[in-house]
Amino acid sequence: MADLAKSDTLPAQVEEERLAHALISRGLITRDEFLQIRGDNGTTTLEAFLKTLVKGGFLTTSQARRAMQELPGIVNQPIPGYQLMEKLGQGATGVVFKARQLSMDRLVAVKILNAKLASNETFLARFQREAHLAAKFSSNNVVQAIDVGSAGALHYFVMEYVEGQTIKQALEKGKVYEEAEAVEIVLQIAQALEHAHRRQLIHRDVKPANIILTKEGIAKLADLGMARGTTDAALAKAEKGITMGTPYYIAPEQIHGREDVDSRADIYSLGCTFYHMVTGQPPFPGTKVDEMLYAHLKEELTPPDHINQKLSAGLGEVVEFMMAKKRGERYQMPANLITDLECLLNGEPPKLARQRLEAATLKRLAEGEVDEDEDEAKSSQQSVPVLWVAILAGVLALSLLGNLILALR
Repeated sequence: MADLAKSDTLPAQVEEERLAHALISRGLITRDEFLQIRGDNGTTTLEAFLKTLVKGGFLTTSQARRAMQELPGIVNQPIPGYQLMEKLGQGATGVVFKARQLSMDRLVAVKILNAKLASNETFLARFQREAHLAAKFSSNNVVQAIDVGSAGALHYFVMEYVEGQTIKQALEKGKVYEEAEAVEIVLQIAQALEHAHRRQLIHRDVKPANIILTKEGIAKLADLGMARGTTDAALAKAEKGITMGTPYYIAPEQIHGREDVDSRADIYSLGCTFYHMVTGQPPFPGTKVDEMLYAHLKEELTPPDHINQKLSAGLGEVVEFMMAKKRGERYQMPANLITDLECLLNGEPPKLARQRLEAATLKRLAEGEVDEDEDEAKSSQQSVPVLWVAILAGVLALSLLGNLILALR
């Protein structure tokens, strides 16, 4: 180990946890072995630590030498165990990098929280909650969570790296989805929402930018930054009255900031996304946020099959059902939506949406018949006085005629 002793390529002191992460991620030692060695030797330098590993039989001298050559890059990385490669995107809350997880030799996506937000306890808690909620998903149609932690002042969230493009990127290039392709994508996201629904989770920001389509045609729901559990009463109360969502795709109850938002809000947002995919425009286009929000609350929806006449009436019925302004008049859970989407894929009319349409038609007809009956009754009532006037006039005329005849005689 003489060569190791002479090496001055590394700093004299290395933070213990970062050192552990580096060695463990390379498969040189296990976590238990690190804790054992640290317990025997206390805080130590990398050089002394490697000597202890060789002495204890955990490493050979040649392995220790290679470690001395390779570990500096790992230890000095911003996030130990992950080699950042390129920036994939940047948002209001942080930056997402393409990276390599060294221990597994696989590509991942690393989201690093904005430094200013990292000092804000509220945003930091939200960031950590996003990672923990993502860990509850095991659906193939949701971007998987891998790791969450901090390295010095950096707070990071490691996710599955998905190679593909978002629906938003495709729409921005002018793509208008064919009906079958759009239905297949929306069906996969509906399955992700059903998975969330069974675990009492809501996404609250379903939109084209948060749906990634892989080269294999698998649709994945991403970004759980606004997600929360439906049973999280404390968070629901804290967010009461706050409008959360993206204006083009937000559900009416989210605009109102209701506490009891549930999966029906995600169904509405997915309906808006569906509409955009097959028509090339959002359901309520506009540039002013207040006008868009008002439209979601009050304006009548132009059916998608009226804009793109190649679409089936069945698809239009499904979208209108998804986007009913009153949530009690929408699909009540993702499983119901899945039933109708599968009908569309099979070339059949949507069962639940068609039943809703028929019920609404019958209701309108019933209301129309009542109105007609009421009109007839009013007409009949109005005709009675006229009839009596005519009879009395006739009797009076006959009486006058009779008196005239008698007078002449």
